[in-house]
Amino acid sequence: MSALDGNSTTGLLEAGVAAFGGRAYGLEPLVLPPVPVQSSGNGHLTRRYAELLGTGTEPPGALDAPDSVEQLFWFRWITGHQLAFMLWQELGRRTAEAAVPAPPEEVAAAARLVRGYSAMLLYTASCTRDTYHRVIRPSMALHHPAFSGAWARDYGPVRALLRGRLPAAWDGRAGALLEECALNEAVHDGIAARLVPEAPSLLQSAASNGRPLPRNIRAVLFDTYFLTLRAPCSSVEVAAQLLRRVKVVREDLAANGLYPAVTSSRAEKTDGLCTPRVEEIERAVPQLLASIARDSVRCFPSDFSAPAPASSLSPTRAFEHPLEGSGSHGV
Repeated sequence: MSALDGNSTTGLLEAGVAAFGGRAYGLEPLVLPPVPVQSSGNGHLTRRYAELLGTGTEPPGALDAPDSVEQLFWFRWITGHQLAFMLWQELGRRTAEAAVPAPPEEVAAAARLVRGYSAMLLYTASCTRDTYHRVIRPSMALHHPAFSGAWARDYGPVRALLRGRLPAAWDGRAGALLEECALNEAVHDGIAARLVPEAPSLLQSAASNGRPLPRNIRAVLFDTYFLTLRAPCSSVEVAAQLLRRVKVVREDLAANGLYPAVTSSRAEKTDGLCTPRVEEIERAVPQLLASIARDSVRCFPSDFSAPAPASSLSPTRAFEHPLEGSGSHGV
């Protein structure tokens, strides 16, 4: 019996809903385990997502045109954040379980996860400045006036790593990972400069408005905004949920590109988002997501014919994150 049989959310969706969310640019609930689970190989997923995992020859699909830019960017805001949560969970698990000696592939997989998070920052924030201030920011404020990415429960376990403080087991082996942490911060700052160059964050704006909620309540509010539930689920179900989202994000990018031609998103890019390394991520989002998908089912490059994406990761000095920001642009 498949781990997706029975009453699992993903099993029900895979059995009865062909399109993600039941329609183009639809949304699906995400179910994550309270404690991250280790991924494992699964023949059912490998067969079902053969094209995505590089084991088939079917060309990538594309979605129909969205009904509006609001529909497109709302889909990206919610689905891209859900993917980021999954990357955080896996990165946190790998960090917590880091052991000596550290296998090179383990550190390389962690670097891919950090770059994947950078890609999801760019994807979720690919909206126009107008859409962000007219649709997305007000929706967060209505959910809670002090809504903040700092409320995300999966971010805490990776906060130190993203600041450049690595597990001792990875010392001397993770120059490329440190570089990815520095690049992630540059992406985060560039997005803040593009979307909220002058406006205070929601958290800052509401600093004197009411008594702060308990941490666990804030985490639940954050999860519910992004249609995320916490419940026990198997590693296969976690992987299946990631694969469904990777597939639909790639279909969206095939149809619309990261910065749709009918919008002003690309023209609004700040200098910090126009560096060669950031633009390298922008070009490689589909290939990067496919690599992370293969990691999720332990399907590595030697197992399929499609080439792994080229990487320009290079060792660098240790990166130290500046003081924690409080931007309101989600993750």
